[in-house]
Amino acid sequence: MDKSNKNYQFFVANEKKLKKDYANEFIIISEEKVVFHDIDFNKVVDFARGLKAGTYIIQRCETNKLNSVQMFHTRVTF
Repeated sequence: MDKSNKNYQFFVANEKKLKKDYANEFIIISEEKVVFHDIDFNKVVDFARGLKAGTYIIQRCETNKLNSVQMFHTRVTF
């Protein structure tokens, strides 16, 4: 399983707690842990620029929706 899938599985397995801890924030998950979070997506993207592409996912922890996961793949780097 590649790193993106492992990070996604971490999110799914811990979704309830993550949505409670990071309500309505964007989080970056790398190495199956939250490495950054903020409500401002631009700040999250700025932090992600320092990470190796394909080793993390960005997810919004929306509290008003269940199963609101979207996964995007791109070969573009920041």
